This record gives sequence, C-alpha cells and structure tokens, in this order.
Amino acid sequence: MSVCSRRAGEFNLPRVAKRSFAALIFIASFGLGCAEERRPNVLVILIDALRADRLGCYGYPRSTSPNIDAFAAESVVFDHAYAQSPWTKPSIPTLFTSLYPVQHGVYEGEAHARGGALESDVLSQSHSTLAESFRDSGYDTVAFVNNAHLDAAYGLAQGFDTYDHGPATAQTINAKFIEFLSEDRERPFFAYLHYLDAHWPFQPDEPFRARFRSSTRPSVFDRESWSGLRKRINDGTIQLSPADLERLQNLHDAGIAQMDHNIGMLLRSMQERGLLDETIVLLTSDHGEELMDHGRIGHGGTLYREVIDIPLMIRLPDGARAGRRDGVARLIDVFPTLAALAGIKPPAGLEGRNLFASETAVPEIVAETRHKQTYRVSLRRGDWKYVRTYRAKRFSSERPQAEQPHLEPGMRIKAKGFFLPNRIVQATKISRKDPGDDDLEISGVVVGLSPGDRSFELHGLKIEAEDLLGPNGMPITDGLHSGDWVKVEGKLIGEGVLRADKFKRLAKGDREDEIEAVVVRIEATSEAGFEIAAGGFRITVTRDTRLRGFAGVDLRKTPIDRADAISDDPFSPTRLLSAKFEEQLFDLARDPGEQVDRISDEPAHAEPLRKQLDAWLLRVSQSAAKDVARKSLDAATIEELRALGYLD
Repeated sequence: MSVCSRRAGEFNLPRVAKRSFAALIFIASFGLGCAEERRPNVLVILIDALRADRLGCYGYPRSTSPNIDAFAAESVVFDHAYAQSPWTKPSIPTLFTSLYPVQHGVYEGEAHARGGALESDVLSQSHSTLAESFRDSGYDTVAFVNNAHLDAAYGLAQGFDTYDHGPATAQTINAKFIEFLSEDRERPFFAYLHYLDAHWPFQPDEPFRARFRSSTRPSVFDRESWSGLRKRINDGTIQLSPADLERLQNLHDAGIAQMDHNIGMLLRSMQERGLLDETIVLLTSDHGEELMDHGRIGHGGTLYREVIDIPLMIRLPDGARAGRRDGVARLIDVFPTLAALAGIKPPAGLEGRNLFASETAVPEIVAETRHKQTYRVSLRRGDWKYVRTYRAKRFSSERPQAEQPHLEPGMRIKAKGFFLPNRIVQATKISRKDPGDDDLEISGVVVGLSPGDRSFELHGLKIEAEDLLGPNGMPITDGLHSGDWVKVEGKLIGEGVLRADKFKRLAKGDREDEIEAVVVRIEATSEAGFEIAAGGFRITVTRDTRLRGFAGVDLRKTPIDRADAISDDPFSPTRLLSAKFEEQLFDLARDPGEQVDRISDEPAHAEPLRKQLDAWLLRVSQSAAKDVARKSLDAATIEELRALGYLD
C-alpha cells in the first residue's frame, strides 16, 4: 500500500452508505458544466511555504501529514506540481489571475522607494481574478488570510465579498471559516484560506515539537533570537553544526505536523456539517522552503526544486475520480481548472489550462523571480532544467546574434539631431546603445536659469538638480549659467520633469544636442518616416536619418504596425531578449537535488532550452505588465514582515 492510500486520518468519519444528492448531481455533470439546481461549493486551502517533499503523500518518510495524506487518498493528486515563483508576493497573484508574474507585474513586497521608504507592488484592477469570476457567477466569496504581503490594499481582495486579513493562527482561521459555514445561505460559496503556520519562524506548539525532538541538546535555534536569524545564517555569521541542522529540520516538520492537525480539524468540521461532499476542495502551496539544500534558509531568491515543487490535490465531491496524476500541474492552472469544475466560463487571456481537460501537449514549466538588480527565470523540459540569471548592472552589451536586431520597443537608442518645441527631435542619426541603463540622458544648452535657482531647462525639460553637489560640496547649479553646455542623467518623475542624478559640463569638442533613452513606442506617420517615443520625446525618423546597429528598417514600408508601450524596465521581456545573462543547466534524472551545473558539458541539451525560453520571453512580451503601482507599507505591516524574516 502506498503512502497515499487511505489512512485513518483525524478528519475521517464513518462513510455514509449512499452518496449525497449533491454529489450525484456533480458527478453526472462533471466535465459538462455543473447542474444549475445545485452547483458545488469551492474551497481553496493554501499552506504557505509548504514544499511537496515534506508530505507523506509525496514520499516523505516521517509522519508530518497524516490528515493531508488521508485527504490525498480521496483526491486527485498531481505528482508533478510547480509554482511560477518562489515566494508569496508574485505567487498569489498568479494563482488569482492565471498569469505569469511578468504579466501581472507583482514582484516586490518591500522595495525601497526614493528616500528609503518601503513600498509594495499592487495588483492592477484591470486583471480578472478567480474570486471575481465566482462572484459574478452567483457565488458568495470569502477569504481568511494570514500574510502581511496579502493585505487588501495591494489589490488582492478583488472579487471577495469578505476579505478577512491579518495575523491569525490556523485555529483562528478555522473558527472564522466555520462561523461562516454556520450562516444560512441560498448560494454556493467560493472560499480561500491562507495559512501561515508552517512558515518561518518555525515555532510550533510543544506537543508537536516533542513528536520530532531527537535530542535535548540546545541548538542555535534555542539559544539565538529568531529576529534576523535567517540573515545571520545566510550571510555566514552563524555556521550551523549537524545538530543545528537536525534541529532546524525537526522544527520545520513539527510546524507542518501542527498545520496538518488543523487541516484535519477543518475537514472534520465540514464533514460533520455535511458540506465536504458538496464541496470541491483544492489544497496547495504558493512555494516551498530552503532548508540548507543549497546552503541557505528561506525562499524568494532561487528557483531550485525545494522552492518551486509544491503539493497540489483536488478532492471532488464524495471523492470522485480519486487517484494519482503523472502529468504536469502548475499554480497557474488553478483558476481555469476550478472554473471548469464549477461550470463557469473563465475570462479570455488566461495562461493556465484546465487540468481535467484531455490534452496531450506538455505545458511549459516556467518559474521566475526578481528583486532589485536581479531577475531569474527557469524552464524545465523532461529531466532537464535550464536557469538564467540577469543582473541589471551587467547589461554591458547585447548577446551575440546571427544578424542585427530590428528596431523595436525595449531597445535603448541614442538620437542626435535638431530639438524642436514640445519635445520633438528631428533625428539626423540614431544608434543602438547598451540596454543595461534605463535612465534618460540628455545633452544641450542650459536655459531659464537665474541666480540661486536649483533647477533649469534643457530642451523643454525641467531639470531638478537640487540634490546634486559639485566637488566643492556646493550645489552643481552654483556657477552654472544659461547658455552653458551640459549633459544630465536621471529619471522622469512627471510630465516634462527630470530628476537628475548625474551631471557633467561639456567641453567644446563634446557639445552635441542628443538624447539617449529606452524606446517605448514606434508609430508609422507616413511612407516617408515614423516616430519613436522615448524618454518623453517624439523622435522623428526620415529617409535622411542615419540608422546604425539595426536591421529591417525600411522607410518604404510601415516599420512596425504595433504601438504597444512598455515601461523603462531593465527586466522587461523585450529587453531581456537582447541582454547578457548567466546560465545553469541541471540533469534532474542524475542530480535531483540540482547540485551540479552541466551547462558547460551538455551543450546539446542546453541549446533547445535556450530557444524555448527565448520563445516564451517573446510571447509574454506582448502582454507584459507596464507601470505597476506601488503602495507604501504602514508600520504594522513592516513589523509583521520583520517577524517573518523578510526585513532582517
């Protein structure tokens, strides 16, 4: 008998002799859209930071999960399930929207804004969410959520009639949900429960600690404060002994066991109320957890199996169709799968697929993460996994290509020519530049500067330079006069306003009117020319403009018949297609722990994966998120994040 066969889990009660009427309706309608008389309830249980290989039903030998294993025995269990990102902030929007992080744009949970303030990415209201589809189809929608990254202020409450967010134990979340179940209602419900009890810091209650305690000797995890402990371990300040590592594993397993106990209590309560067999229940996680597998603790920065491989199982009413599935399942597939099971037509444009549809093609297995100056993306095909790492500061030159690239959005260009009013440039020469820098650079003659001013005008831009000091410690505008030639570099902070972070006075031999910026849009204006939108300027290109470093520009034809804007993002897919990167290759058949990089000795396996990842980048570039909003973190959220180890 396999570890996932039926066990006497805590939630199991004596089975009824006959299937419920609701279950019969569901089974009869499964795959054809659910009967209107009684649609199934839908419950999503998400256990934050739960890696698949720590559960009995995924082969773990320790008894961490008897209740989940019993639930799995009555469920459709997907043996190969993957998250699309290794941490919560991007992963939950992917679950809710069935879009890759690059498409919904939510990556950062505690990014530093100008001046040092902490901000979090916000999911745009333009995206259609899982909860919205169920609410619009007549479901009561409710969420009980514990994770500081999932505050309603960050756009994640879209579609929920009730979105209860805040610090809460599993027992508290269960109690709130059971109270919700006790209410009289005529409509079916869609519910989302997000538990944080198995997440760092691992501090389970004593009965569960005792179950996995193998030694009474104190360890680092008993002596040290947990505040900042993960950072001290990861940066090498604290070295873990074998006894420390054993204690870490035991505490983690005890936390999972306690979480499993509470899942059992929840499922038993639903069974006692006769609701379990009227409900589709999906259990999964948003990512896994590093436990020194690659010398680190935590999650978010890497794309190894310990943070990407997740559990995913679906219990249909009365355990219909229970069994193992060997095919690929992804977090991005949850939305279309649940919509199909409930007879709901999903919105257009979802990246995921219905896991119960009869498809033979293997879906792409892509995961991505980004933070500050680093972006990583991985692609798995069969037993091979290919990983790229892009570092913004290393975007020093384009990748070698068989031919010169086409002029397109996302490229960085330098334009020289005549600067006209209203920030229009009649270009005499356009060159392709290093894609690693996303600032706007502009050279020309200072105008509109009076004594004592800390700002001036340059080609119709207002240049704010009050933060820049010269070598003598005085503002750079001291001694500057209208008519002087300068070059400034910085970012646009509003319409026609540039905040300078670099400044240079130009000698006579360097004085040219020019602009260097990232192409946002290309528009045909006539058969004789077209316009490039870049850096807030409109750059006009004609037959007389010299073009260097491009292919496929023919002014007798429309150069590009799309006008899709992109942000000045160093990691936009279009820019990544021409940027340098580091790469790794792992043979998961011989090296399931991803310890040996084979990029140098397996070129035949690497090349098709390179091409497939390039094709993915090209495809998602058409729908990549632009101008993602951010919201400042409040003091309470900052303290919650610090307690979770995010702000060590």
